[in-house]
Amino acid sequence: MKKIGLVGGIGPASTVEYYLSIIKKCRIEQRGNIYPEIVIDSVNMLSHDKALAENDYDKLAHYLLRSLSNLKAAGAELAAITANTEHIVWNMVHSKFPLPVISIVEATIREIKRKGFKNVLVFGTMFTLKSKLYENALNNQGITAIIPSGNDISTIDSLIYPNMENGIIIPADKQKLVKMAEKYISEKNADSILLGCTELPLAITYCDVSVPILNTTEIHINEIYRRATQV
Repeated sequence: MKKIGLVGGIGPASTVEYYLSIIKKCRIEQRGNIYPEIVIDSVNMLSHDKALAENDYDKLAHYLLRSLSNLKAAGAELAAITANTEHIVWNMVHSKFPLPVISIVEATIREIKRKGFKNVLVFGTMFTLKSKLYENALNNQGITAIIPSGNDISTIDSLIYPNMENGIIIPADKQKLVKMAEKYISEKNADSILLGCTELPLAITYCDVSVPILNTTEIHINEIYRRATQV
C-alpha cells in the first residue's frame, strides 16, 4: 500500500476525520491486516484564508506546493488536499505537483455521474461557491448546479467559520442549514445535495435531508484508499 500524504489543518476537524476514516477503511477492507502509513503536513489555515480573502491565488498556490513538497520529502507516494476550497487553484498548479495528488472535485463529479444525479444543490464556503468551482465542473458534465442566493451563501459561510472549522457543531446552526437545504430542494427540485466543504458533513448527515447527500469528504477518502491500494 502506498504511503499517503495529507495537506491538513484546513480545517483541523476535517483533517482528523480524514486521518481516522482512512485508517478505519483500511482496517475494514484489509481485514485488520494493515495500518496505513500516513503523513500529515498541517498548514496555517489563517494564511490560506488571508490569501483567499485577498484573491491572492498565486500565494495560495505557493502554500499548497510547499506543503506537497514537504509531504514528498517525508516519503509520501500520493497526496490529497483535505479541503474543497483550496481546489480553486487546482488548474493553476496541478502540472507542478511534486507527486500524484487526488482531486476531491474530480472524485465527486465521477460519483455524481455514477449515481445519475442531474439537479445538484451545492453548499460550501463563500470562496468555493463564488469561485464556481463545482458549478463549472457540474455544468461541464451537463449536470445542473443549484447555487444558493448571495445572502444564503453568506449565511452558510458564517455557520462554517469559525465553529465548524474547529469541530464545533451548534444544534441551532445545524437546523438553519437543514432548513435552507430543504427550501432549495423543494423550490428547485434538487435530486441531491453536494456538501462542498469538508466540515459540512460534521453537521449534515444522511438522515437530515430528504434527498441523497454527496459527502465530498467520504468520496475523497474512498478514492484515496482506492488509489493507495492500486498495484
